[in-house]
Amino acid sequence: QLVRTDLRDPAAADSRWSACRLGGAMAVAQQARTVALASRKRRLAGYVLDILLFIFTLGLGWLMWFLIIARHGQTPAKAVISLRVVRVDGHVATYGWMLLREIGVKIVAFAVLNAILAWLIGDVGNWVFVAVFAACALWCVRDKDRQCLWDKALTTLVVYDPAGLGAPGVTPASMASSDAAGNLRALAEMRDRGLLTDAEFEERRQRELERL
Repeated sequence: QLVRTDLRDPAAADSRWSACRLGGAMAVAQQARTVALASRKRRLAGYVLDILLFIFTLGLGWLMWFLIIARHGQTPAKAVISLRVVRVDGHVATYGWMLLREIGVKIVAFAVLNAILAWLIGDVGNWVFVAVFAACALWCVRDKDRQCLWDKALTTLVVYDPAGLGAPGVTPASMASSDAAGNLRALAEMRDRGLLTDAEFEERRQRELERL
């Protein structure tokens, strides 16, 4: 939408252009945040629910369900509680990535590891395997981007996507912090140019800080 300005008043034109430019940047930033990194509690709930669904469906039901929805970056549990796997560039993890993550790494690779540990150290190997798997899974509890070790290896993230947006454009926490800093600078510039009152600036600044 074009905004008519008084061409005889360059200052007014520049001010209105700044409002459009900065306001547009803020709108894009707001739209990009319609999804967020999944909370640690939701991640852990997803693990437990996937295990329960696998047991109750004797594995076969879980596998069939997974093969249907994997192209959306989801497992059965993730579909139930609105989680989605995405790449670090923000694109949804495709069918191949989900097969690699859920089947190739979390099942096949760990099954091979379990067999090797059992062969090397007998029954103790099973306990070592459980400890290793748990450490990989619980890595997201302390990680700033809430990634498990297989997420680190495959450059994936898990987001909470209740609206089913599919391609959220989510970035790791370090990049999200950088975006927030840029938005705060934009707000400060709008305030300095008189486009925002002090009260409006403070309100928007607090909202931006709450998203970190």
